[in-house]
Parts: sequence; C-alpha cells; structure tokens
Amino acid sequence: MWANNVRLDAFGLKARLTGDLKVAQDKQGLGLNGQITIPEGRFHAYGQDLLVRKGELLFSGPPDQPLLNIEAIRNPEATENDVIAGVRVTGTADEPKAEIFSDPAMSQQEALSYLLRGQGLDSNQSDSAAMTSMLVGLGVAQSGQVVGKIGETFGVSNLALDTQGVGDSSQVVVSGYVLPGLQVKYGVGIFDSLATLTLRYRLMPKLYLEAVSGVDQALDLLYQFEF
Repeated sequence: MWANNVRLDAFGLKARLTGDLKVAQDKQGLGLNGQITIPEGRFHAYGQDLLVRKGELLFSGPPDQPLLNIEAIRNPEATENDVIAGVRVTGTADEPKAEIFSDPAMSQQEALSYLLRGQGLDSNQSDSAAMTSMLVGLGVAQSGQVVGKIGETFGVSNLALDTQGVGDSSQVVVSGYVLPGLQVKYGVGIFDSLATLTLRYRLMPKLYLEAVSGVDQALDLLYQFEF
C-alpha cells in the first residue's frame, strides 16, 4: 500500500504523510510493515504548535504502535538570535520520549526558554518569574485530565486546574461546580503563597453574583456581554 497524500491527526501530530506500507493479517490481528515519512506538518508539544522538520513513523506490527522519530522546532522567524529550538520525539506511540534540543547547544533551561518564548533567559527576577510560571503551567496542563477524573469521583463537575496571571502575580487555580450554578475557585500564588477564594453564583443567564476573599474582600454583580 503506497500513500502520497494522506493526512494524520493523532498523537499531537497534524501532518501530510508519504510512504509505503504492507498490510498483513494473522492470528493477532491486523499488522503493518513499512515506513511513513512526514514532508510537512505541525506537532503540538509544550503548549506550542511546532514545525516538523524531520518525521518518520516505522511500522512493524499493530497499526497503533509505530516507532516515532520526529523533530519539531519553533518557527525560526519567531525566535531571537538565530537559535533553533525544538523537541525530539522517539519511542513508541503509547510511550513516547521527548527531548528538548537547540542549535547552538545550550542548557536545557535555556533551550526550553527559546522553545516556549522565543528568547533566552536573563538573570533579572522578572524573567525568572516568567519562566517559573511557564513551567508550572506546563505541569498543570499535563495534569488537567487527571484532575477532571478526581472531580467526577467526588461529585464536583468541571473540576479544573489552571494558572492565572503573569510574573510575580501568577497563581495556580483549582475550580469546579459544587452545585448547579455555583462555582468555587481557590487560587494560591506561585511566588507569594497568598490564597484567594472566589464564589460565583449564576442568578440568571449572563448575570452572576461573585464574592472574593483574599488580601482584599469584594462582592460584585457581574453581567456577561457577548460581542
């Protein structure tokens, strides 16, 4: 089976595929043997849509278990100092291994900064805070599905873990609906450990009553506009 204009949308990869595969049927089920290459595509990793500059999928068994050999980079036009920063993915589709790389070579922290922000790390505090909040955000994003399942177990709907704010004001926020129309948010500062509790109740469509308790106290009536 030869493919020249097939598109893949799986494993975080959106790409056009070319290659040659042989299909076999045995007692274990359907099997594929051959190689698929990726002449163009995008790979979503670390919160970025990266450009695929090298891509190979090697099949030797079940169709859903290819070996991956993919390199994807941040758009060089959006990266300072002519640095190439990207992620290299190898291993099987169900247990991929991701490695950050750069050209020229540099520390993993510096390469990650170029990958996420398009610029290197500075020694000033604001840049360090920005980098820390981004790393926390990545961990939160990867934990989101697990948090949702925990919420279902305890009867909390739409339980979510997220980050809000920038720099020194960044917070990790957990939120969910404990009753129909009543949303609870609890945020803790990444750098100052200050906590904020927010209760929002929907009085009617687009009209909310919100109470905030933290360093400051507030009670607001909110109306949601749609444009």
